[in-house]
Amino acid sequence: MRLLKKIKAGALQYVLVISVIIAIIISAFISLVYLQQRMNIKHQFTKEAIAAVQLGFESLKHQKTPYDLKTPVHFYDNEIAVSTLIKKHWGIFDLAIVNSKVKNEFFQKIGLLGVQHSKREALYLKDNNNALVLVGKTKITGTVALPKQGVKSGNIAGVSFYGNPLINGSRKASSSSLPQIQNIEFVKDFYQNYLTNEMKSIELEDGVKIHQSFTNTTGLYTATKPILLKNISLSGNIVVSSKTAIIVEASANLEDIILIAPKIKIEKNTTGNFQALARKSIEVASGCTLNYPTALILLNENDTSVQVFNGEEQTKEQIHVSKNTLVKGMVVYCSDNNTSPYKTQIQIDDSAVIKGEVYCSKNLALQGSVFGSVYTNNFIVKKSGGVYVNHLFNGTINVKKLPIQYVGLLINNESNSVAKWLD
Repeated sequence: MRLLKKIKAGALQYVLVISVIIAIIISAFISLVYLQQRMNIKHQFTKEAIAAVQLGFESLKHQKTPYDLKTPVHFYDNEIAVSTLIKKHWGIFDLAIVNSKVKNEFFQKIGLLGVQHSKREALYLKDNNNALVLVGKTKITGTVALPKQGVKSGNIAGVSFYGNPLINGSRKASSSSLPQIQNIEFVKDFYQNYLTNEMKSIELEDGVKIHQSFTNTTGLYTATKPILLKNISLSGNIVVSSKTAIIVEASANLEDIILIAPKIKIEKNTTGNFQALARKSIEVASGCTLNYPTALILLNENDTSVQVFNGEEQTKEQIHVSKNTLVKGMVVYCSDNNTSPYKTQIQIDDSAVIKGEVYCSKNLALQGSVFGSVYTNNFIVKKSGGVYVNHLFNGTINVKKLPIQYVGLLINNESNSVAKWLD
């Protein structure tokens, strides 16, 4: 009698297929669990790298970091987490590059740095032993620092002061010197000595588009003759320099770059954001929108161009912001030269708006509006054949219209903050 039965081949195949399927499912499950663990670890490393970069920018607020030196830092006890800080100058701003590597995960951010004031003043008027005189529809809103003679109403060509009260805010005493821009000496030196071995020449031609990362070498275009920027797009880590003049037309698209020339002219209806460093004049025509963080900076040199006023030759306005123009950022005139108290160094026309800061170490003629802070040696008004020192006629200063997030000039020992994230 036979006790064993022959098993059909089909049944064996069925069992084999089931076994293979089970093995695949188990293998897939193990692989999925392993992949999930790896992804969790990778995600954790990425989070640590991002957090370390953020901590790097936070540390820049509270500690002095040397310039142009790669500084390694450790924000975690984990030895595989390595972060690096690099702080550089970029015109009137600082530039910070912070990166972090945790195992194989790398994260980096680049930021333009300035100062964010916790208690910003609307006006700081240097004490030259003259009271501030308000005329016409002048309106000042915010805390002001004034000479010991204070503020009063006045009259120009039969026009009196229409406001009430004189100042919409608290008052305190100013001193015989303006608050100092901490890095202005660097900016002066940069104007003269911007050429370095770390720069790479670029060529500009009609229709060209160039973006230069701030992690790469600075792109430089320089010429002895005037440079006309039109039908062109330049952004990032680029310096354009002329020994004579730079003219920017509305067709040019400029972002984050630096312009250097004795004279800089920005034509009508131009839009963009950049830093303009000049020694003789900066002229911004009407209808322009210069976005944040724009910086118009004129440094220490007498202008030889003249205009005739009341039968006498007068130095032409060295920074002139025309009607219907908006500048989001800073307008700076800084000079140690002895100039006439009757000459204008910054002219802001009526219906022009500066949303940020105006800093003038000499004479400011403000007919438009500053939504932010004004630091000036003197105000000046030229009207009806007369020159009125320390008079403000139809000008508006309102610090409350400036967003608290605004980051600008390196004045006082306030903490550094990010004005703009770059790439």
